[in-house]
Amino acid sequence: MPQKSLRRFAIALLIAYGLQFVVGMFLNLFVELPKTHPGRTGNEYFSRSFASLGWALSGGGGPALFTHALIGALLFAGSVSLFVVALAFRAHGWRWATGLAAFFTFGAFFNGMSFLDYGEDFSSAIMAGCWLIAVTSVLVALLRRAPGPAAAAGTAIP
Repeated sequence: MPQKSLRRFAIALLIAYGLQFVVGMFLNLFVELPKTHPGRTGNEYFSRSFASLGWALSGGGGPALFTHALIGALLFAGSVSLFVVALAFRAHGWRWATGLAAFFTFGAFFNGMSFLDYGEDFSSAIMAGCWLIAVTSVLVALLRRAPGPAAAAGTAIP
């Protein structure tokens, strides 16, 4: 995959991260989630979390939660895909940054499900922090330039 395609993929992800932020803020400010839903019961974290995700993606929590959960799942899949493509094509300057983006998108995704399970504000704060690191990592990958021939030769670039 050429560098131009990686850049387009990264830009599309950044747009999706921005949309996720807007929908998340709308959800946080204007939507009150029900106190009881399928993810609120049970003992084991992963079964609770996937019950919460299924409930959110079924529309049970309303259109804002559905949209937020759907974009979150797509961002997770997209960030992992970008990382795998960067690895497969040995894209210099993309591998570490996209790996971090995938890792922190995963963290945001699971803390979002944890917020649905337990309703704790710290889960929402961790989700937002992970989102910020993921976005920053994609930006670093996008803006980082591989050293050109002048830099390799030791010549200063104006």
